[in-house]
This record gives sequence, C-alpha cells and structure tokens, in this order.
Amino acid sequence: MSLRTLNVIKENYLGETVFCWEGELLASTPASRTLRALFVGEGAARVDKILFVPGDLMIERYYSDRWYNIFELRKATSKLVKCWYINLSRPALFEQTSIRWQDLALDLIAYPNGKYRLLDEDAFDELPIPSDEKTRCLETVRKILSEPELIKPGLVFQPGRFPKRLA
Repeated sequence: MSLRTLNVIKENYLGETVFCWEGELLASTPASRTLRALFVGEGAARVDKILFVPGDLMIERYYSDRWYNIFELRKATSKLVKCWYINLSRPALFEQTSIRWQDLALDLIAYPNGKYRLLDEDAFDELPIPSDEKTRCLETVRKILSEPELIKPGLVFQPGRFPKRLA
C-alpha cells in the first residue's frame, strides 16, 4: 500500500470539531486505521510525566469497533517510545479522506515501564453523555488494563495501580 495522507478530525462529545491534523496511512483493515503523524502543537506540552515536543512521532491507531484510540508517542530524535496515550472515545468514523473521532475526555496514559495513570476523570464525570456510554468507557479501561497486549505485545502493567473507581 502506498502512503496516503488522511485528515484526522477530533471532535468533542457533541460532534463539534476541536482540532485537525494530517497523518500518513500506514495500515488499514475494515475496522482499523494506523497512521504516522508528527506532534504539531504550539510548543511543548506536558501531560502527566511526559513532554510532548513538536516533531515527536505519533503512531496513531483508530478503530471503528472499539471505544478508544491509541497514540504511541515516540521521541523524534531516537524513536524511543515515551508513552501510549489512550483516548476514550466513541468508535471512529472512517471516510475516504479522513478519520473522525469523538473524544469523551477520559484518557489513560501507559508508560514503557508498566506504570499507568487515568487522566481527566473530573471532566469525564461532568460530560452530559448517556450513562451507558460512561459505563462502556470504564469497561474499556478495565479491558485494556487486563489485556495490555491491546497496547503492545509484552507490556506488563505493574500490580497494585488499578484505579479505585474501576475496582
């Protein structure tokens, strides 16, 4: 497959566009798309223990049958994996020239050493979305934490770090 550029459109829970960027399509199945994109923020941005720097490489995986997407953040100069950033979202919509996804605020960040952290719980709690969607997101986090191979083969989460709200 030759590389093809797709537009990624991040929307809020109402379907309103929040941010757009481009990525090169690396792989495609009926239910997934994998893209290569560069972090293009206005300067560096800290999220938890990670510094996102313009030019960092992002390998982004989107799914039309899952309630999340995954950004593998790599240090631009060395290709070293900094983290996996998992956005809880409604299943992605694949179009001919774009990928649309609706962010549901809750994020999970996983580090190469197996540590992880659930982010933006307050914003997620305040979202006026149906309770079954909130339940679906929390069940998705449980699934990811119990099956780390969904993120990366060989990744082992460190025990004792399970968020209390998911227990």
